[in-house]
Amino acid sequence: MKIDNKDVYYKIRGQLIVVVFITATLITLSLFYSIFTDYFIPINKVAYACIFGGLLILFIIYRTFLKYHYIIYDDESDKIILRYYPVTSLTPKHLSIEIPYNTLYKIEIKKKFFNQRDELIIYQIVNKGVAKYKPIPLTALSKKEKKDLINALNFFAKIKMQ
Repeated sequence: MKIDNKDVYYKIRGQLIVVVFITATLITLSLFYSIFTDYFIPINKVAYACIFGGLLILFIIYRTFLKYHYIIYDDESDKIILRYYPVTSLTPKHLSIEIPYNTLYKIEIKKKFFNQRDELIIYQIVNKGVAKYKPIPLTALSKKEKKDLINALNFFAKIKMQ
């Protein structure tokens, strides 16, 4: 089975571009015209610009904590291959996990950031015992892709996830 969420990657990037464009337009309108002070709360034009800029910063911080990742999963070769990298980072680190089928010990799903982010934790059997990989955020995967990924990994795991 293969999973590739490249379409979500482009959707997330596009959303960010649209939000930045709308915010820049609102800031420009608030600074050069009296639209907001005339029709809404009569406060200083600069205050509106600061409010719109602050909302953009909060939006970016929220998306950063969701930790969207571009994920490629492939189990059709001689091992399980899971490649991922953050979508929201300016300098993304490309990370990869390659596990032979018979060494996948178990998987776990943990909820983080107010139950908004699912993180996949993979355990592998190594010579010295069991190794735990760094959590992989699954936020950018659809529900079907998450379910398919978990079922595929659970199929190969020695200890099945409930």
